[in-house]
Amino acid sequence: MASGSSGNAMLVRVGEKSLLIDAGLSAQTLVSRTKKFSVPPDSIGGILLTHEHHDHSVGAGVLARRMRIPVLANSETLQALSTRDELDFPAQEIPTGTPLSFGAITVQSFPIPHNAVAPVGFTLTIGECKIAYATDIGSRTPELATALSNASLIILEANHDLHWLLHGSYSDEMKARVASPIGHLSNADCAEALAHRLEDGTPCTIWLAHLSRMNNTPALAKRTILDRLGKHHKTPYTLEVALRDHPSLSWKYGQQAHQLDLLSHF
Repeated sequence: MASGSSGNAMLVRVGEKSLLIDAGLSAQTLVSRTKKFSVPPDSIGGILLTHEHHDHSVGAGVLARRMRIPVLANSETLQALSTRDELDFPAQEIPTGTPLSFGAITVQSFPIPHNAVAPVGFTLTIGECKIAYATDIGSRTPELATALSNASLIILEANHDLHWLLHGSYSDEMKARVASPIGHLSNADCAEALAHRLEDGTPCTIWLAHLSRMNNTPALAKRTILDRLGKHHKTPYTLEVALRDHPSLSWKYGQQAHQLDLLSHF
């Protein structure tokens, strides 16, 4: 539904049930967008939070209280969110790395390096289908490689071009923060992670996520990744860019990705 520093949210639908991954838009916007695409808000069974930063969680507490939807996160993230959002909201702790069954979906988090209290990415497995979701990740890790392995749909950060970042208008402090191992993943590092993933030979759909408004463009991100992945022509893949400010991508298991409006569903 959105991907970038102004807000992040993704909807996964299995049958009549849905999960929200991050809620970095206002509750009003989240409800409006789900209704627009004929997804009843009361079909959302949980809000998975990767971490507590505003652009991933601002709508979580309000939506959880209004719709009685539990916020699903590790204890550190729930504590950080409750400190900022003083009103009570339904919540369920998911210790990092512990699988959670949600109907037909098995959700498992994995630690990622980022400047938050206990940030995670998620894998969601439904039968033979696996989704891997990792944004706001400062560097490649073995846990990320495991999460990407055999994933049918990969949502991975390609935040910035390092040259653009270092020669851009950000302050030196901000440049260092973004480029640090607990900052954001560059196009080049994203490309390396994906090249490693394609070595297993299984086809996949890739969405580049959380692109910087100042230090990247969709065309530049795609060109960098495609240049690196060119030699992996034997492994089929499709590559798209999730847009910042409005719904942009839809995917259905067994089909190629395509630009539409909203949902990741099966």
